[in-house]
Amino acid sequence: MKIHIIAESTKMVDLTNSQIIMETIIKKQSEDSEMKYEDYFEIYSSMQILKDKDINYSDAEYSRVGNGGDGGIDTFFTFLNGELIKEDTDYSKNSKNNLIEIFIIQSKTSKKFSESSVVNLNETTRDLFNISRDIKVDEEIRSRYNIDLIKKVSLFRQIYLNLMQSFPEVRFNYYYSTLGEDVHPNVIGKKHPLEATVKKLFTGSKFNFDFVGATDLLELSRKVKNTTRSMELSESPIATSSGSYLCLVNLKKYYDFISDNNDLSRSIFESNVRDYNGSVIVNDAIQKTLRNADQEFWFLNNGVTVISSKATLSGKTLTVENPQIVNGLQTSHEIYNFFSTIDTPIDEQRNILVRVICEEKEDARDKIIRATNSQTSIPPASLRSADSIHRDIEDYFKINGFFYDRRKNFYRNEGKPVSKIVSISFLAQCVISILLLQPDNARARPSTLINDNKRYEMIFDKSYPMILYLNCYRIVKHVDIFMKNVLVLERKDFNNLLYHTAMAVTMKYKKDQSIDSIFDAISNIDLDLIDYDLFFDSFDYVFNKYKDLGGDDTVAKGTELVLLLKNHFT
Repeated sequence: MKIHIIAESTKMVDLTNSQIIMETIIKKQSEDSEMKYEDYFEIYSSMQILKDKDINYSDAEYSRVGNGGDGGIDTFFTFLNGELIKEDTDYSKNSKNNLIEIFIIQSKTSKKFSESSVVNLNETTRDLFNISRDIKVDEEIRSRYNIDLIKKVSLFRQIYLNLMQSFPEVRFNYYYSTLGEDVHPNVIGKKHPLEATVKKLFTGSKFNFDFVGATDLLELSRKVKNTTRSMELSESPIATSSGSYLCLVNLKKYYDFISDNNDLSRSIFESNVRDYNGSVIVNDAIQKTLRNADQEFWFLNNGVTVISSKATLSGKTLTVENPQIVNGLQTSHEIYNFFSTIDTPIDEQRNILVRVICEEKEDARDKIIRATNSQTSIPPASLRSADSIHRDIEDYFKINGFFYDRRKNFYRNEGKPVSKIVSISFLAQCVISILLLQPDNARARPSTLINDNKRYEMIFDKSYPMILYLNCYRIVKHVDIFMKNVLVLERKDFNNLLYHTAMAVTMKYKKDQSIDSIFDAISNIDLDLIDYDLFFDSFDYVFNKYKDLGGDDTVAKGTELVLLLKNHFT
């Protein structure tokens, strides 16, 4: 980010164009989202700053920790090898060369940057990142910082301690975002003590601090993620009449193709149904082949398959639009791991076989994804994004003014309002909470809810009418707005009670309207009848029972509260 430095005596009299534009955009989007302006600014800032990380609205909402006792931190993200880590993420399948990235963002709607804000970050870092201090039980820490922040930092500490033996690379990235423009030298100077604190606590770690002003935010919001990539070929490819190619690509050039500024580009693997399996026998064998420079790589490896809507050949450079690697994820990861850990350049002469299949029709591309991943046993849930039901949901939601994010961040990249974009994981949470009456599972498994095949098939049953999916989402969002706008809740309680309250509201509506089944109640619900009285009657009971049972995560993720609600509202 660029930094504007001014003399101390200079004063901002009028707002700049960038400030006016950004303030207008954020206020309009916050109104559309029915969120408070200050709260939405936190989400908006983090989504722009982490645009290259492909986070979505749900990720940004999940990572919010600001709300009193936040130590100057509004959003907190931990990435392991490019993947956003949540409380239910399985990170046991890690690589030998682990990269832990922490993004700490402070977002204020003020028109200036203050010294005290940076100083607060230093104090918070010193308190919470001292590994010798158990922040979960330390009374001084618990009295000073809110539980959401403590949980997010504890998750990072847990990952770091579990991976210590692999000597992970750790990067601390701090961002201070406001609607200001100029940063005084005194404010900039306050980041140096913070860097010293981080380097003292984590020897060998990398540190970055950026000031993000209105102009920076405007530039970030205008930045469109590049969907076209170029691949330099070793030899002239075999081309088909339909525009597909069979290519040999130098291993280092392939590494460049799958990397963005030396970071693995996870977005081009969105259609791949497998996750990276870490250090397993197959991947160890690939890595051994890479280290053995005496053998040609493509003789010993099946290569990778890339699908694209269009590819253009110019000389020996193939330009691929919207590339998706649908087979060869393990190979690609191992190639990335190999070249990203080489300290000195090598004269790489080996090649990998790359199949570039051009297909404009989305349904045909989905068939290719399934076909190229049918050679080994894969759980049906792993093929979810290519399942026809998700295409049906996507089409139905679009008709009703919403955008189902079957292809992660596709609609965000098209400029659709984030408040109208619905992720697969969030819709699954809505359905399992309201239709299947399991809000405890929705709360306990924010990112892995549909990894289990049986649960997945219960949520995404092709016999369900499309209106059911839409209304499950609408009910949860309706309750979400009530809870944010008419209640004063700590974030931990909001997160713990959203899905339980949505279930209770639906069950009470069914009971009040004398509807026989929950299925019929959801399919035919009139949201206008979910008024303040119905909401408060439902929420009061949920909240009181939640507090009676202990009022913590364990209660929200357990079955006892759910049973009480079912008995009361049936």
